[in-house]
Amino acid sequence: MARKNRIKKKMDAFTIIVYSMIILYVLSMVYLLCFGFLNSLKHQFDFKSNKFGLPSAEYGWQFSNYAELFEKFIVPIKPVGQVGRDVYIEEMFLNTILYAGLMSVFTIATQVMVAYIVAKHNFVLNKLIYTVAIVVMLIPIVGSLPSQIRFAQQLGLNNSILGICIMNCNYPGIYFLVFYAAFKSVPFTYSEAAQLDGASYFKIFLNIMLPMIGSAVAAVFVLYFIRFWNEYQLPMIFLPDYPTISYGLYFFDNSSDVFITTPLRLGAAFMSCIPVIILFVMFSKKIMGNVAVGGLKG
Repeated sequence: MARKNRIKKKMDAFTIIVYSMIILYVLSMVYLLCFGFLNSLKHQFDFKSNKFGLPSAEYGWQFSNYAELFEKFIVPIKPVGQVGRDVYIEEMFLNTILYAGLMSVFTIATQVMVAYIVAKHNFVLNKLIYTVAIVVMLIPIVGSLPSQIRFAQQLGLNNSILGICIMNCNYPGIYFLVFYAAFKSVPFTYSEAAQLDGASYFKIFLNIMLPMIGSAVAAVFVLYFIRFWNEYQLPMIFLPDYPTISYGLYFFDNSSDVFITTPLRLGAAFMSCIPVIILFVMFSKKIMGNVAVGGLKG
């Protein structure tokens, strides 16, 4: 009895330590967000002399910083054979929505279809396809960017949102395993019943199997969308004429323009992440629900 009480005390102490560390971590992240947001509403002179306080009464709250971004947050481009122009924040948001949305759709479609075939159909290359997915995840691939650039140029996929989506249609990845496990958990009797009714393989996949893992697909779509929204390297290399908001933020942050102040840079960073925050808040229950279910099944 005494031993059980000692174990319980140790577990309680361990739990307290873990929760304390998590709370400290969350507070540090919240503090950084509040620090950045408050400083984005300051005048440059106020920011230099008063980094850790509220905006001073002398300069006041500079909400005009966010309005100013619509004029100064630009990326100059010069398409081949055309006159150069400036891309403003509205167009960057549109490019980012198209890029993140299409990349998520193409990537998920590839992984879902391959996962379904491997999980539900026995054929010669079944185990090989699954093994390739595991091996590619384990072996780091270094130095593939030059070959990707050459590949895109030769096939005419460069400087095209649809082209870069097609080029990145590959199935290896952690979410391929998620979809594979989800299809494995769906009884095959549904497919057999549909076959008896004369349904084609594609109709069985689209109308029966895919809706059964719809919640997992939706959760992965949100995660992919957030990932591609924050990505700036691929758009910067492959989409020079269609700058996204992350690429614009990278260009804006490294600009040498003296009129682009630190509060403006912080404001641009917060403005760029607003859609992602809204999307996560809308689908947070679905994402966390799938994570919890996945953890219980594992």
